[in-house]
Amino acid sequence: MATTLASPATVAAAPSDVFPKGPYKATLIAEQILYPSLLGVAAGLPVADASGVLLTDGKLRAYVFAQNKGVEVWDSSDGITFTRAGNAFGGDKGYGMPRVMRLADGRFRMYNMSSDGISCSISSDGINFTVENVGCIKRTTYGITGNMTAPGIVKLANGGYRAYFSTVSAAGTGPFPQKSYSATSPDGTTWSPDPGIRIGAGSNIDQSAEHPTIIGHSDGSVTMFYFDNGAVAGGGPTKQNMGLFYASSTDGLTFSNPTQFDLSSLSPRFRNATGNDPDIFLDKNGDMILWAGDFDSSIGGYILAAKLTQVSAVAPAKTPAATRPSASKTKTTISCVKGKTIKKVTGTNPKCPAGYKKK
Repeated sequence: MATTLASPATVAAAPSDVFPKGPYKATLIAEQILYPSLLGVAAGLPVADASGVLLTDGKLRAYVFAQNKGVEVWDSSDGITFTRAGNAFGGDKGYGMPRVMRLADGRFRMYNMSSDGISCSISSDGINFTVENVGCIKRTTYGITGNMTAPGIVKLANGGYRAYFSTVSAAGTGPFPQKSYSATSPDGTTWSPDPGIRIGAGSNIDQSAEHPTIIGHSDGSVTMFYFDNGAVAGGGPTKQNMGLFYASSTDGLTFSNPTQFDLSSLSPRFRNATGNDPDIFLDKNGDMILWAGDFDSSIGGYILAAKLTQVSAVAPAKTPAATRPSASKTKTTISCVKGKTIKKVTGTNPKCPAGYKKK
């Protein structure tokens, strides 16, 4: 069972950060928006871990890892067709798995997987980044010996942040079950670990939870989207229900109600394993956009785009008027007279018989 912790309520600091609560359904925008041949990556190699940011001019900016190139920066006016804007570090400097957020002063902060855990970098133009701290969130703080994913981040009511991240298997190994953790920060650069595990063995949800992202709601609750790689402890056969999941939390720490979000119905190309490394954000229309990854051996790793909408509660079916019971009506009794004969008539609309008059 997870440890129950006191926590500041999570709430977005800007309207663009407030998301509708689930359940959700998806509508396909495009099977591939960022892919190896577009980014100049050899077929069969990965383009992965896309992070989306809405710019002030309404365009979408994608930060995406491209094999042998590092973190590429691409912009789009429609969320489907992208053009290159640059490279975050001027080439492959070993900082993969980007997650980016815009700051209140207009700058951009990027978080990446690093040798020390999770690094943080800063940029004034959103294209050229300078590393601030290679160990912004240190893996040794959590007793993690392997790699950590870049975090999904939500703003807190007190003005600080909470980051959600996970362990991840090294390239070419696994799959192994992963655990998700969290940390809080007043400024986005100095982080303190939250005790316990958010999702994974030893938490309220014993499920592999890889590379999570997080969204906040108006009531202070949050929803985590994460990938279950299907691995089980001890290296046994993988589970069949691998894929994209989401779970909710009222305090940001203890999660419940894991729900699988099957994307395979959106395209014949997609499988139950579609949806790794999810990122979710709002576009200029306020639509909830999901970017996530998939892999095709003939193509390599690529990024798909879908629109998420809230599933409305189904209203109870109406009973046809002909079969509905009629509303009850009050019965009354009247007296009817014919000469010396008196008859009483009872009904909802009583009338005297022929030849009788109402008394």
